[in-house]
Amino acid sequence: MSDCIFCEILAGRIVSEVVHESPGAVAFLDVFPAARGHVLVVPRGHAPTLPDLDDAAVGDLFLAVKAVQAKVQRALQPVGMNLGWNHGRAAGQHVHHLHVHVIPRYEDGGRGIQVMGTGGERSEVPTVAAAIRKA
Repeated sequence: MSDCIFCEILAGRIVSEVVHESPGAVAFLDVFPAARGHVLVVPRGHAPTLPDLDDAAVGDLFLAVKAVQAKVQRALQPVGMNLGWNHGRAAGQHVHHLHVHVIPRYEDGGRGIQVMGTGGERSEVPTVAAAIRKA
């Protein structure tokens, strides 16, 4: 997709700091890093979100994420890592090409992705679980 910056990177038309390549994915440093060594792992095929990604490509993407996490751990020795992705504009997705963030953390005290939510009612857990199971 020519208007997708990640597709442009994959095509070699935009220079990036590639740190890992595999048949199904490419990983490169984020140019707006949340931490030293913040890596983005993207599937080679354009897919805006995980449900849009071909099932056959999911395994390749997550094998690349696993390999990148190991490389970042060996190279930079962080004390922890956040891994995940933003799905849709409301969740903070700015580039609409699926990408998994690998963000090393260098000090204790992180509160994890749970701080991103607005909360929910504990009393609704059984009802919500039933709705998801039924879907």
